[in-house]
Amino acid sequence: MNQAHGRRLPVAGRVLLLIVVGLSLVGPGQLPADGGHGAFTVARAEIRRGESDWRLDAVFSIRLSEGAQEALENGVPLVLDLQVQALEKQPWLWDAVVAEQKRSRQLQFHALSRTYLVRDLNTGFQRSFRYLEEALQYAGVLEDVSVLGYEAMKDDRQYAVRLRGGLDIESLPTPVRLLAYVSSAWDMDSNWHQWRLAR
Repeated sequence: MNQAHGRRLPVAGRVLLLIVVGLSLVGPGQLPADGGHGAFTVARAEIRRGESDWRLDAVFSIRLSEGAQEALENGVPLVLDLQVQALEKQPWLWDAVVAEQKRSRQLQFHALSRTYLVRDLNTGFQRSFRYLEEALQYAGVLEDVSVLGYEAMKDDRQYAVRLRGGLDIESLPTPVRLLAYVSSAWDMDSNWHQWRLAR
């Protein structure tokens, strides 16, 4: 073995380099028009009264962008963030965020076992799945989330709840993170979905 071979990049480094080089060769106009973009969509949401606060159950439908899925299948973990905010409606100014919750799930593909692992970064609980669709369904579930305590609500104000999901780009390895910021192959819609909170 010569010295050049002795200084080869580690496997993880070579994988990241292949992702960066491969995606950088694909211009925005060459990406698929329909399937390239990802999305977080609220498929179902239920807001109910608890003993001392409003509680939320919700299900997100998650579709990975082309860049995110390629990175995942090459061993790069993805962190999916689900945000819940309670808003106090303001008559003249922007609405005020009076309560906020975030649930983060790490999604990882294990090439040897051909399984997808979802780990809840808030609780540490994890499960494995045979198929990506099952893993994404599980990662998109919010159960019994505290939205807003009754004592924080003013009688003369209106309130709303909004939800959104997104890919935590900051959690990506540096070469992939830089690519995710500039490549349309990483686009994942993350619009707010908002409902009025009835008294």
